[in-house]
Amino acid sequence: MKAKKFLSVVALSVLMVAGVSSAFAKGKITVYPYLDTNYALVSALNEELVDFSVEIKATNGDLVYSSGKVGSSAHFNKLFDFSELSDGKYIAVLKSGNKTFLEDEFVVSGGKLKSKKAVSEKDEELAAKVWTKSDFLFVSYLNRSYENYKLKLKDESGNVLFESSLPKKLTYSGKFDVSTLPSGKYYVSLVSGKNVSSYAIRK
Repeated sequence: MKAKKFLSVVALSVLMVAGVSSAFAKGKITVYPYLDTNYALVSALNEELVDFSVEIKATNGDLVYSSGKVGSSAHFNKLFDFSELSDGKYIAVLKSGNKTFLEDEFVVSGGKLKSKKAVSEKDEELAAKVWTKSDFLFVSYLNRSYENYKLKLKDESGNVLFESSLPKKLTYSGKFDVSTLPSGKYYVSLVSGKNVSSYAIRK
């Protein structure tokens, strides 16, 4: 199985999001379908704050895309046109130097990303990551439904300590100063109408 040609990025839809991440050896790379089209979004999060790169390869080793060094950004988000790819299996790879950290295997059929597994309606709408480091709260999400979201920070008693409207964008990465809060357990909610995604954090 070979790719028909080197995979191209949809130039006007490139979304680079700069952010700061924790120093733990964690991260994620995922290939998402983009609506019911031939496009797919490749989203990577590298929480090591080192230079990293993203590659897309066919399972026979053919390279169809290479980002080169992304630099100090912790996030990579690009929209790709899969219409010229041959049917078959591919792998999205997050690398640093010659070392591969994370992989996500996906299948292209008829020039479109084939769903890897069933996902809930809630997961389709918002894929978010919430974490803390030192005196900062970090929020990063992929908002496929382009809904308006609001962030709420609550203490263990349910008291709202902070509330902020978030940008109506496909991808977002934000940093919030929580240095005035005492150590303890808190809850972060991302709210859009009746849809609520909640995350427990510890400062």
